Amino acid sequence: MIKDLAGLACAAEMRLALAGIDWDVIKVSRFLGLRAIENMSDPGAITVDPYPAAPSLYFFVPVGAAAGWRMPQTMAFGRGMTVLLPPDHKEAPPGPFWLIQRSHGLTQAAELRRELEAAWGPSATSDDEGGKP
Repeated sequence: MIKDLAGLACAAEMRLALAGIDWDVIKVSRFLGLRAIENMSDPGAITVDPYPAAPSLYFFVPVGAAAGWRMPQTMAFGRGMTVLLPPDHKEAPPGPFWLIQRSHGLTQAAELRRELEAAWGPSATSDDEGGKP
């Protein structure tokens, strides 16, 4: 289960939680994240942030996964970083919501990486420094 460890209240029942204690988070574009989920055997908790110019999915992964995470078009949130959690009951817009509830636990980082690479296709992951072969 994903815990709200920071205990800080935010607007509209949102909560600020610390990454790197019980979980890390990998932020991915909504399009890429949804393509990756299609082939995952058991995705864990995922939130959706529909607000930015590029809507995003936040995959909750085991602690430590963010430290070694190097993939283009993603952002890792680990120790010392905060993540905004929607209310537990929020499962649809407007605003951030749970695509998969936090009670589903964590997504395995290796499976997430594998499915993101498959979603990108072979040319996009040939090099972590900009996609050059």
